[in-house]
Amino acid sequence: MKAILSLAIMLFTLVTFAQEQKVEFEKADNNLVKATYYFADNSDVVERIGFFNKDKQLHGTWVTFNQAGEKTAVANYENGKKHGEWLYYADGKVKVVIYEFNKITDVQTKDVAVN
Repeated sequence: MKAILSLAIMLFTLVTFAQEQKVEFEKADNNLVKATYYFADNSDVVERIGFFNKDKQLHGTWVTFNQAGEKTAVANYENGKKHGEWLYYADGKVKVVIYEFNKITDVQTKDVAVN
């Protein structure tokens, strides 16, 4: 019984202090919904932006940022599947991964300036 009470108190504490992530949704062109997610510990800084289709699947371009607002990744989806060019930015380089419906077809690394 004491263990159950301790577990209940711990769960209550976690739920009480857990921060919820702020998310905004808005209608976009072509029956898409634009989603903007903000960091849970700083609701003024965007974590990622992208689109959902009418079936609530990831669709189109998604961009991810770090807490400093710098772009860390650009991903592309087609009806919930990874498709097209994905870019991962780190240390002045970009890793380019090409997907065809969730399957990697090519990987390259290039020196670039992050914009």
